[in-house]
Amino acid sequence: MFPSTAPLNYQTLDRRQSKPNGARALAGAISEAIRKQVYKANERLPAERALATHYNVSRGTLRSALTLLEQDGLLERKVGSGTFVKTQFVEETASQFADTTSPMQLMQVRNMLEPAIVDLAVHHAAGRDLEKLGMALERVEMARTAEQFSIADEAFHQAIAQACDNPLMMWIYEQVNEVRRHELWRASRGKVLSAENMAEYNLHHRTIFEAISHRDAQTAKATMEEHLNKAQKDLVR
Repeated sequence: MFPSTAPLNYQTLDRRQSKPNGARALAGAISEAIRKQVYKANERLPAERALATHYNVSRGTLRSALTLLEQDGLLERKVGSGTFVKTQFVEETASQFADTTSPMQLMQVRNMLEPAIVDLAVHHAAGRDLEKLGMALERVEMARTAEQFSIADEAFHQAIAQACDNPLMMWIYEQVNEVRRHELWRASRGKVLSAENMAEYNLHHRTIFEAISHRDAQTAKATMEEHLNKAQKDLVR
């Protein structure tokens, strides 16, 4: 099984494989697929040839990426059997913190993390990142129910994290999204996501998108802070 789309652009990765970040970028893509349980606990990964073809990289780059993931404790290689996803990684990272983190605690972390993320996005977003972010903005602006908005809002903020061009930051933000998908957040959604609030949040979204597009870090960070502060205040009303 393969992800339907690769989270990063690997069309030119082989030409960059002499650079140390080639294997690390590929490791980030595979680890994201593991976190989304495209590759499940105890499951053997596809053969190296198939993986290399899917991500459009050389087998040397792939092997380096798999070694990094093994060192990080995400994978286990068994001689004669293949490479397997570790059970402990999936169980602990996918659910442990989501089960014990409240919506307010989530917002505290987002208030610290996301202004830094949007600052990185301003400086590193490529044209394809801005295109994806624009599409995510259209979806969140079209949302009419709290559930639709929540899903689209998650995708919009995830697109900002992806625009950082930093696999570690993408991994960190995926953990935030694991908590956002938890039932504790869903239970508070109806209270927070009124039509009025969704409209105000979308004003923030559009301002953030335009600031990133124009490389305006000051406006992007200030608007993100305002956006998250409002969300946190709405939670306690």
